[in-house]
Amino acid sequence: MHAENAPRHGAAAHPPHLAENCGSPHEDWARDLGVGAPGFTTHSLAADAESLQQARAFVRDSLERWGLRSCADEVGLVAGELVSNAVCHALPLSAQPAGRATAWLGLARQDSTLVCAVNDPSPDVPVLRQADESLERGRGLRIINALSSSWGWSLPTASGKTVWARIPFA
Repeated sequence: MHAENAPRHGAAAHPPHLAENCGSPHEDWARDLGVGAPGFTTHSLAADAESLQQARAFVRDSLERWGLRSCADEVGLVAGELVSNAVCHALPLSAQPAGRATAWLGLARQDSTLVCAVNDPSPDVPVLRQADESLERGRGLRIINALSSSWGWSLPTASGKTVWARIPFA
């Protein structure tokens, strides 16, 4: 973690209190996040290549339902980076049967902010890297940092962690 970014994110940051459970099969995560009012929805993720495409469609459909089409590009990009990080770094492909849910993407609408969160089984926390134009990978958290008003992660437990980002909308 870099000092200039410490106020925006970090292990000490707690996931924001989210609202509404739309009948998600992942009720434990919703309950742990304080979910219980309209404006919250989740989508299961598997450790496969289709997860990113499915996550983007889920974000687009959810924002359309909420009348927030205008912020779909930013939220879709943030969600895509969070999901990509989970699939690449936290969901071992060989450890789970294909198509089985191993992580969850959640969206919550709070006043003029959307919270995007990904819960995965890994205890490894995200690391914001220095910009290096010569690398093909490693820019995801920089994108999240640029598009969100704040981001962070929950303290890892035996069941993993949640990485979240707040994205303001008008």
